[in-house]
Amino acid sequence: MKSNEILKTVVIVQAVCMIALAGFVMVKLWPVPGAAGPARDVDKPAGPGIENQEEGVVAQVAGRSITKERLTEELIRQYGDAALRQLMVRHAIDAEAESAGLSVGQGDIDRELQRSAEGYESVEQFYTFMKEQLGMSKEQVWEEIRYRLLLERIAMRDIPVSDEEIDQYIAEHPERYGEKRRYHLRWIVTTTWVQANGIMSRLENGEVFAELASQYSIDEFTSQNGGDLGLIDADDPFYDAAVLEAAANMELAEIAGPIELEQGYAILELAGMEATSAPTGERLYELARRDLVLELAKPQQELEEELLAKHDAVIMK
Repeated sequence: MKSNEILKTVVIVQAVCMIALAGFVMVKLWPVPGAAGPARDVDKPAGPGIENQEEGVVAQVAGRSITKERLTEELIRQYGDAALRQLMVRHAIDAEAESAGLSVGQGDIDRELQRSAEGYESVEQFYTFMKEQLGMSKEQVWEEIRYRLLLERIAMRDIPVSDEEIDQYIAEHPERYGEKRRYHLRWIVTTTWVQANGIMSRLENGEVFAELASQYSIDEFTSQNGGDLGLIDADDPFYDAAVLEAAANMELAEIAGPIELEQGYAILELAGMEATSAPTGERLYELARRDLVLELAKPQQELEEELLAKHDAVIMK
């Protein structure tokens, strides 16, 4: 994944995380009229067995109750504006797409899903990440992609580009459309060179990489998974250049190190490698046209504000 694509993805994930988390929690905990019991102030001590007597209580701390009503008020205070704006923007997108005859099919969603899942071992792993980190189901992921694609179509519809401009864009960005290589890496990170060198010796004597990673790696995100980093793009800007350079010169199942990092020293194992062929023909032009037009299009925030104004968006509060 290229650096600009990664930065775009990070921004999208951050925004989706905030909005999706707020929406997910609100949907799950929003009180149904008539369903909850009387609200109890959080500062009021709860009596014995209050968790069984009061339906509105969702938690207790030091004998004090937190009610569903109080929780809902706090969620609205912190995230309500962002969640409300997202809903309004989606209504405006739907209205504009309908009036312009624009649509997104399941095939479009599937292709975009494959793009979104680049950098993961599979689409299923991408779904797992979205579920665990953002609380989003498959259906919610599809819906998010559908609205993103609809907004892109709205942004792109009035920006014509010629074949010559597309050819020039491809020539100016060969790194985007060439063959891509990804490495499946495992690593063990230590604080000192001495420790890393000692682990290298143990690996050379036949000890198991995953077991040593679990015992000694200081990288808490991978140590319990045998040091597995998954698939990494050969030009991933978020990994140390020394790690990527070492991987480029390794054979399958080879171990290399110690490699000096900012946080210490790493030992690498190349568990796998894959290369994707460069797009050609119509597919190449489709990808390049999309990238070019989106660079020329209005910023997303500006376009959303225009759609809200065009479709008479009003906040009733």
